[in-house]
Amino acid sequence: MIVEEPAQVEQEIRLQLRKSATELSKWKLHKSSKWSAEALWGMAELPPSSPTSSNAAGSAGTGGYDRSTEAPQERSCGSFADLSEQEYDLYLLASTLFDCKEFDRCAFFLKNVTNPCLKFLKLYSEYLSWDRKSRGNMEDVLTTGKPPKHMIRGGSHTGETDTTHVPQNAFPESASRDEQQTDSSAIMKELSSYLEELKTKEKNSGLGVSLLYYLKGVLLKQDDNKSEATSCFLRSLSGYSFNWTCWVELLDCLSRSDESLLLMKHMEERFKLEETENIGSQGTIENNIMMKFFRLALFQEFSGDVDIFIEELHFLHTIFPNFTYLKAQNALTNYNYMDYMNAENLFDQIIKSDPYRLDDLDTYSNILYVMQKHFKLAYLAQFTSHVDKFRPETCCAIANYYSARQEHEKSIMYFRRALTLNKNCTNAWTLMGHEFVELRNSHAAIECYRRAVDMNTKDFKAWYGLGQAYEVLDMHLYSLYYFQKACTLKPLDKRMWQALASCYAKVGNRQEAIKCYERALQLSVNVDQNSVLFYRLAELCEQVHDIVNCRKFMIQCVDVEDATEGIVTDETAKARLWLAKYEAKRKNYEQAYNYAVGVSHGTSQEIEEARSIARECRQRIQ
Repeated sequence: MIVEEPAQVEQEIRLQLRKSATELSKWKLHKSSKWSAEALWGMAELPPSSPTSSNAAGSAGTGGYDRSTEAPQERSCGSFADLSEQEYDLYLLASTLFDCKEFDRCAFFLKNVTNPCLKFLKLYSEYLSWDRKSRGNMEDVLTTGKPPKHMIRGGSHTGETDTTHVPQNAFPESASRDEQQTDSSAIMKELSSYLEELKTKEKNSGLGVSLLYYLKGVLLKQDDNKSEATSCFLRSLSGYSFNWTCWVELLDCLSRSDESLLLMKHMEERFKLEETENIGSQGTIENNIMMKFFRLALFQEFSGDVDIFIEELHFLHTIFPNFTYLKAQNALTNYNYMDYMNAENLFDQIIKSDPYRLDDLDTYSNILYVMQKHFKLAYLAQFTSHVDKFRPETCCAIANYYSARQEHEKSIMYFRRALTLNKNCTNAWTLMGHEFVELRNSHAAIECYRRAVDMNTKDFKAWYGLGQAYEVLDMHLYSLYYFQKACTLKPLDKRMWQALASCYAKVGNRQEAIKCYERALQLSVNVDQNSVLFYRLAELCEQVHDIVNCRKFMIQCVDVEDATEGIVTDETAKARLWLAKYEAKRKNYEQAYNYAVGVSHGTSQEIEEARSIARECRQRIQ
C-alpha cells in the first residue's frame, strides 16, 4: 500500500472539491455545490510554487482542474464529455429554464433524452415542480390541519379545480394533463425503469447514474421507505462521494443510535468507492474526507465517543481552518451539551468571519433566548431580516424575539411563516409548541409536537414537550412514555431524567423515581441546582420507609447552602426543618437546635414550627 504525503492528499481533496463544486452546479444541485465551494475556500492556503500542487494540477489522469472548461464552447471535458453537440445545446436551454424556475418547461424539453445526466435534470425538474406545488399549499396544513389532495402521494395536483366538465380537446394533446401534472409516483416509475435499462446495457456508473440513485433515494425517503432509500444513497455515494446533500439525506434515514453503528460497520467493511469519480486517496473509504465529515454529523445526531469526535474535529480543522461549517458544528456541539457561553462566543466569531451566512442562526437565536440576552436577540432578528426576510432562520429568530417580549401570538405567526418557507423545519414546530404551552393551549401544543416527531423522530425536545403537555393534562402514563423517549435520545441530559423521575413518582413507582433522580444527580453540573434533587430523593426515601437514606439526602440538601455561599431555597429550609424534627425525636437536642435556628425561609407556619422546636431544644439543653 502506497502512503501518500499529507500535502499530496490535501491537493487531491482540493481538486475533488473544485471538481464537485463545478459539476454539481452544472447539474443544479446548488446546496451541495455551495458546500463544496465553501469547503474549498476554507482550506489552508497553498504554499507558493508548491511542486505537489503543480504536478497534481497538470495530471490529466487525476482529473486536475483544466482551465479550458471555462470556455463556453468547450465540451470535451468534465461532465459534458458524453454529450453530443445537440444534447449540449438542449442542456443550455434546459439549464436556463431551470434557473428561471420554469421546471415544467425544463422537463418538457428534456422528455426524450437518453443521457443519464440529462435524464436526472429532467426528473429532478419534475420533482421540484411537484414539491413546489406541495409547499405552496403548506399554509392550508397549518390552518386546517388537513393536507390538500396534491400533497398526498399519487394524488392530483389540480387542487380544488374541477375538470369533470372540461372538453377533452380543450388542451393540445402534447400538453395533456398527465404531462403537465407529474406526481412523485410517476417520477419514481420512470426513474426505476430507466435505471433497469442502464443495468441491462451495463452502463451503471458515472456521475449521471449516481445522481439518479440520489434522486431515487429522496423519493423513497419521502415515501417512508428508509431501508431502500439508504441503499440508494449508498449506491449514489459509491459512485460520487462528494455530494454532501446525499450524505445529509443518508443521515436522515437513521432514527436510532444502533442503526448508525450498523451503518458505520457496513461502510467500513463492505462499502467500496468507484475510482472513476474519486481522485487518488479519496477513492478509499479510510481516507475519504467526506466520510470524516459524515462521522462528525453522526456524532451531532446520536452522540458517541467524545474523544474520537474531538480527534476527528481537530484533524478536519487542520485541513479546513477557515471552513465556516466546521466552526458551526463546534458551536452546535457546545449548544447540545448546554455550554451556552462557548456556543455564543463561537457564533460571534462565525458572524464576524461570514456576516451574511444565515445557516444555523436560528440555533444562535435559541441560545440568546435561553441566556436572556434580549438586546442581542433583538439585534440579531433585525440584522437577519435585513439580509433576507424570507429565510426560515430569519423567521425563527424574529419569532424568538417576540417570544422573549411575551408576544406569543406574533411569535406563532412567524413560526408559521418559517414552516411555509421550509416545511421540514422541525425546530419551528417544536418552538411553536412551546408558544402554545405559554398560551395554555395544550391541545394545539400537542399537535405541534406530534408534527415535529413525525418529521424527525430524533428531536428529543419535541418528545420532551409532549411529555410536559400531557403532564399539564394530568395524563401521566402518556407523559411517562414520552419522557422515556426523550431520555433514550438524550441520556446525558439531567432535565430528561428529572422529568422522568417526577412522572414515575406521580404514577406511584417510587423505586424507579429514586433511580432516575440518582441518575440526574450523576449528570448534574451546577451544584446550586442540586438542592431540589436531594430533597426529592429524601421525600421518596421517606415514603418507602428508608429513613437512613432520607436523612443522608436531607443533610446533603442542607450542605448545598455552604456550596452556594449561604443561598437559601425552599428545599434547604424544608430539609432543615425535617432534620430538626428528626434529631429532636432522637433526643439529639443540640443538633436539632442548630438545624431549627437556621430555618429563616418558608411559610409562616414552617418558621413558627422551627422556632417552637428551637425553644424546646434550648430548654432541654439547659
